[in-house]
Amino acid sequence: MAQFPLQDTDQITHPLVQDTYAEIRAELGFGIVPNLFKSMAIRPEFLSTTWKQFRSTILKGTIPRTIKEMIGVAISQANGSDYALKVHLHSLSALGISEQVLQMLVSDFDNCPLPEREKSVIRFGLLAATKPQQLSDADYQHLYELGLDQSEIFELITTANLFTAINQYTDAIALEIDTL
Repeated sequence: MAQFPLQDTDQITHPLVQDTYAEIRAELGFGIVPNLFKSMAIRPEFLSTTWKQFRSTILKGTIPRTIKEMIGVAISQANGSDYALKVHLHSLSALGISEQVLQMLVSDFDNCPLPEREKSVIRFGLLAATKPQQLSDADYQHLYELGLDQSEIFELITTANLFTAINQYTDAIALEIDTL
């Protein structure tokens, strides 16, 4: 059971929470407010700030959302974060990623039928999240050789940072998986 109450839309009276929930439902692409955000409604400013960070990191930018979600799968699996792993897999499914790819993302990444460029980007994101001190000039150079620019590499690092923080938060409060 989550350590913080999950506040549904019909329970919300604070205008900032109402507005933030409306943005999440409209922009996230699933028509719901995930438990992650519902658990933050007790602190309206924190909810709003976290949503804005999520939106600017995951929903905007040059790197496709599917790649960012795949980075989220890799990070969540490495961290043993069950809530986040299931949410990212659900998001990828809703975004049209095949069941075969989803299964191989978690069971056999090296043989997953993704282009090598995408696998390299995901590996970089995982390394940035789990062992950032091990990132080397060669890791960055490899991404440049694959055609990524500084802005895109920045997106990968901020994605890794955000998903690491979300893993820590959802695990710390024992967040339950959303009813989907």
